[in-house]
Amino acid sequence: MKKVILMFVVILILFPVTVQAYDKSGSDVTKENEQQIMQLYDYMTKIKGKYDVLKDLNIKDYVEYYMKNGKGNTSVSKFSRAVFSYFMQDITSCLKLVSTLVFICIVCALLTNLQKAFSSEKLTQIAYFSCYAIIIIIIAKNFKICVSTAQGAMKDISNMMGAVVPILLTLLISSGSLVESTVFDPVILFSINFTEKVFTDILIPLILLSFVLEFVNNLSEDYKISNLSKLLKRSVIWIQGIIMTVFIGIITIRGINAKAIDNVTAKTAKFAVDNFVPIVGKCLSDAISTVAGYSILLKNAIGTVGLIVLIVMIIFPVIKIFLLAFVHKIVAAFVEPISDKRIVNCLNSVGDCLILIGSCLIGVAVMFFIMIAIIIAAGKIV
Repeated sequence: MKKVILMFVVILILFPVTVQAYDKSGSDVTKENEQQIMQLYDYMTKIKGKYDVLKDLNIKDYVEYYMKNGKGNTSVSKFSRAVFSYFMQDITSCLKLVSTLVFICIVCALLTNLQKAFSSEKLTQIAYFSCYAIIIIIIAKNFKICVSTAQGAMKDISNMMGAVVPILLTLLISSGSLVESTVFDPVILFSINFTEKVFTDILIPLILLSFVLEFVNNLSEDYKISNLSKLLKRSVIWIQGIIMTVFIGIITIRGINAKAIDNVTAKTAKFAVDNFVPIVGKCLSDAISTVAGYSILLKNAIGTVGLIVLIVMIIFPVIKIFLLAFVHKIVAAFVEPISDKRIVNCLNSVGDCLILIGSCLIGVAVMFFIMIAIIIAAGKIV
């Protein structure tokens, strides 16, 4: 009887159907993950052409190094040098803008005082409007560059998130966090599209309208629309704050609840496999834990790459925008004692509008950064 039972156990262990079914399923999942990852590698390779600081970053080598060592192989010092070099280049170009604006403001002040000496109010107004028109042309040109830079960066960030997030969610499922992935999927995919549309199609146009109103407001000393311009700026700040608060709150709360459910489900499944699957239950449970651990490590590696690319995409446009905002504030402070107060107010308001554009860009980046960070932190080895 013992020999019969022993033979039955051996046949059960060597029975081919169960092994083939499990292997085929794992193969399909692996092939799907590999295909998505290769598509991500191709996308990241195309992005590298737009950013000099990423040219030395080999995405595939970075992921493999991270898988082996638990950390990346990027050089922080090299990145810092690239940022500093870009910063110095922008300062050089900004100095030219400062000298141009200061020179025009000085000329405007001289012409205005000269015409006042001849007691000719009409000539004084003509001199003011001539200089004001030149300042508007210069400022509008730089403002347009900043708006285009911000919108382009937001679009690039959104496209990058669309390429990275699906892979992270797939790997999150592979790690056993099915509920977390199901919760994150609709929220994140909606947020990526909704956030970009709100910031590029609503908030930035509101800032542009406020920018134009500030020019109109400083044309005349008698008719003012400054309160309307201030209302638009405050609306931008409030909308931006509400969107960030609601988004971060929803994704954090739903992620916490889903994580608790996944932990209970994973422990229950592990216990069931260990105790109710005969003979090979323990081995199968350990194999599942190994696959889950590998998926988590791969998810973290790809998520870290996404964070690096996100930082690179955001840092250079932010430097450019805030430097230009600082330039307009500095020029307004320098020329205030000698120039017309309307020109000073105009320069100050332009600086405020540029700061708002920079804050919108940072807001989008912060939300997406938190999104990737939460996905990286999600998942647990069963």
